[in-house]
Amino acid sequence: MSYKVIKNGPYLLMKAPENYPGLKYRGKYIYEHQYVWWVNTKFICPTGYVIHHKNKDRHDNRFENLEIISQKSHTKLHSLEKSVKQTFLICEWCKKIFSRETRNYRQQIKNGQKYFHCCRSCQVRTQQKHRRESVAL
Repeated sequence: MSYKVIKNGPYLLMKAPENYPGLKYRGKYIYEHQYVWWVNTKFICPTGYVIHHKNKDRHDNRFENLEIISQKSHTKLHSLEKSVKQTFLICEWCKKIFSRETRNYRQQIKNGQKYFHCCRSCQVRTQQKHRRESVAL
């Protein structure tokens, strides 16, 4: 079967066949990988699941490259791929070493933050200590 493919961001769209049972965008388009999945399995992707491209090439819509996984697993899978730089800090209150995303740490420094804490309770204790010290002066 031949069909016209339209690029839509990183994915490919195509005109939906008359008998396609799934969601249609603008009433007439579907993603090519959803069509390939439907043709080969005879069912559409259920709510809460996504069709994942195993080799990460979103234009490679061969059935062998597609798998169905939960939305939660898909999000987790792609978030692990992104390397997030970490900065290691020492908690002002308990002196425990903890990490923060570097971009967040840099923003906090720009905003004038002087103290860093591993958790909310350490932050509150430090604030209480500083209040007591300022009242004693």
